[in-house]
Amino acid sequence: MITALGTSTITLALVAGYAGSGKSEAGKLLAAATGWAMLDKDTISRPMTERLLTALNGDPNDRHSATYLEHARPLEYECLMKAVWENLECGTSVVAVAPFLAESADEQWTSRVARRCRRVGARFETLWVDSDLESMRDRLISRNATRDTWKLTHWPAYTDGIDIGLRPVAPHHVIDNRISASRPLAEQVEAIAQRLLEDS
Repeated sequence: MITALGTSTITLALVAGYAGSGKSEAGKLLAAATGWAMLDKDTISRPMTERLLTALNGDPNDRHSATYLEHARPLEYECLMKAVWENLECGTSVVAVAPFLAESADEQWTSRVARRCRRVGARFETLWVDSDLESMRDRLISRNATRDTWKLTHWPAYTDGIDIGLRPVAPHHVIDNRISASRPLAEQVEAIAQRLLEDS
């Protein structure tokens, strides 16, 4: 087991990728290997999102409509990033898990995050959890979450909106989490964690 003892550089590690790619599992493995705080967008914001969507006469499990995208999604990311900055300002490294699809592909957003990291003396790292459609669908079926119902029921429509070649604009680590991947997820994350700790 890698330990975080003796590390001096605080780090923000974004763990990004599509639904069903395995982000949460990768994030937990990275947090366990480094000793850094684990902040998952769904864990932090799901009760708020469900209440908000219900108050707006919507489906609490909606994650695709204009109501969700315009009213709930921005608040989810705002809550996550406020918790991220609070931890970093206290000198605690953070593993932040969320899709970050629009964010990590946005040069302006990425630049703002990088600048703020520099102001608090933090290193900014991004991990992209890569997968294929078949593997993601299998994981969504296995986790059996109600928020995935629309995706699975409308799989062709959902996947038509996916750019499987999407990557963050910033330099990033790629984790191959296809079912057919040649290396286990834990082994890949452990190797990245080792490099990050050695560079601290």
